Amino acid sequence: MKDECFGIVPIFSTEADPLFLLIQHQAGHWAFPKGHANPGESPAETARREFQEETGISDFQMLDEPSFTEHYSFVKDGEPIEKTVTYFLGFVNSREVVLQVEEIQNSAWVSFEEAVKLITFDANRLMFAEVKAYLDSRKLRVGA
Repeated sequence: MKDECFGIVPIFSTEADPLFLLIQHQAGHWAFPKGHANPGESPAETARREFQEETGISDFQMLDEPSFTEHYSFVKDGEPIEKTVTYFLGFVNSREVVLQVEEIQNSAWVSFEEAVKLITFDANRLMFAEVKAYLDSRKLRVGA
């Protein structure tokens, strides 16, 4: 079975290096906010809605391009699942987070290095390395 989700890599620009928002799902793993599309919803609409629902953050600018993708497989109820998650970059204007307690137990604004240590799954770390390379190539900073 194939499964698809969409999410945002939240970025808060600082004068030094940017901070990234990770969330800890109720299942315990650390990752970026993401979720499944509602009927008729585009990938970008899904990413925006899920981000707002899970973090309470509504003051952000999301880039429609580029997007970053992770792929992984797992077994659920004896059935193999091939999962694809597409992430967009979201630049937030405030670090205030209001967690969706039904799904999220914790959050942390962290540096790239801290995020790499905190992220639970390798596929998510690999995708995040691509995000960092993109940001470094663009030198995206405050006022950039």
